Amino acid sequence: MRRYIAACVLCLIGLPALAAELIVVDPEARYPEGPLWRAGKLFYVEYAQGNIKAWNGHRSTVYWHRDHCGASAVIPFHDHLLVACYDENALVELDGEGKTVRLIRTDSSGKPFIGPNDFAADIHGGIYFSASGVYDLKAPISGTVLYLTTDGRSVTEVANTIHYSNGLTVSRDQQHLLVAEMLAARILSFPIAANGALGPRTVWARLQDLAAPTPNEDAYNGPDGLKLGPDGNYYIAQNGSGRVLVVDEQRKLVRMIEVPTPYVTNMGFGPNGVVFITGAFEQWKPPFPGAVYRWTN
Repeated sequence: MRRYIAACVLCLIGLPALAAELIVVDPEARYPEGPLWRAGKLFYVEYAQGNIKAWNGHRSTVYWHRDHCGASAVIPFHDHLLVACYDENALVELDGEGKTVRLIRTDSSGKPFIGPNDFAADIHGGIYFSASGVYDLKAPISGTVLYLTTDGRSVTEVANTIHYSNGLTVSRDQQHLLVAEMLAARILSFPIAANGALGPRTVWARLQDLAAPTPNEDAYNGPDGLKLGPDGNYYIAQNGSGRVLVVDEQRKLVRMIEVPTPYVTNMGFGPNGVVFITGAFEQWKPPFPGAVYRWTN
């Protein structure tokens, strides 16, 4: 495997430089997203291939495949897995053997959702997921967030009019849901109410206030994946800038993790402080070459 030595980027006065190691786990992934450490393996999806792949520490193999899915995320749901099929506008539920047991294409009122993108679990075992809507700066704002109840019987739209809802995570105090509003380049915060409902939104952070722009940033540069890390910090994949922003509870930048892929899509966390990062070299051109990285500080 190729190895890169990465250093923390200094964009704030007094921010310490921390040497870190970046190892390529899969150098030939096709628009990978949604890394998930589970049962001693790394699972991640390939949007361009409709795959879930599993890495055992030595090699990656295809765990699951679905034509026309456009897989964008995967999350545990009890003993099963949920897959977001962005292109198919559906969630796929897999059993413990990776077999499809259910497709969810609408909320409980029968309303279809557009572009399911990412997941976040709450403390009750329910699942929030973003449905991004149309990926266009000039299109009507159509992104939503939906909630799948713990028993899996109900899917409810809990937020809407989000300018391309993307990554999301429950806050450290379990009282708020943070949502990446990608095309507005900011993070929204919603108070969590009973039964998974969400209260009025506020702006939690704007990317321009967290870190200075990089040279040659993509015009669609914005927050993609969003995760609360085991260290209590929030990890924001800045798609179009080739970096992950690590932000503390006070919304101050702790560090930046740079990767060779400019279109950083998401992060996941392994044992002993390991951060897995997914990204793509090309946003618009098939076969959408990308890579999966293992970062350690």
